[in-house]
Amino acid sequence: MTGSATPQPPEAGGTISAEEYTLAMRRVVSPVAVITAAHGGERNGLTATAICSATTEPPTVLVCINREASALRLVDGAGSFAVNFLSETQSDIARAFSTRGLAGETRLRLGSWTTLVTGVPVLTGAVSTFDCVVAESIPVGTHQILLGRVVGVTSGEDSALLYRDGFFRRVAPE
Repeated sequence: MTGSATPQPPEAGGTISAEEYTLAMRRVVSPVAVITAAHGGERNGLTATAICSATTEPPTVLVCINREASALRLVDGAGSFAVNFLSETQSDIARAFSTRGLAGETRLRLGSWTTLVTGVPVLTGAVSTFDCVVAESIPVGTHQILLGRVVGVTSGEDSALLYRDGFFRRVAPE
């Protein structure tokens, strides 16, 4: 396929509600990650599933973060973040980082944390960790889309923690 599609306005009656969209997206299985950030002596993070590889040259990840998330302020201040894809044994960490109002240092008491290049907390034992500097930040609706240029990476051996229909799940053997 060549060329590019020209955006078209929605047809009359062609829009969907936020609820319809959310219900459909909940049916899709996603890996679970904790996005971490640090700035001015403060560390925090959040659980996220809207994450993907954007490009391999340069290595870049795409992350969508709700603009109300307290950790986003740290990402903006430092210009860096880490994507920590959780293993299937780390659902307690996913729950802690998705609990509203829980202090960042309280969240970070779970698991073992270190740093790579940017100084952002990275989780020891994660399936994969991507230490990133913000290449671009784009506001879209309720979220901020971050493109992070990967400057450090780790890889583990465990299976990834998954999320579908409001529940954490494990990879089933064939």
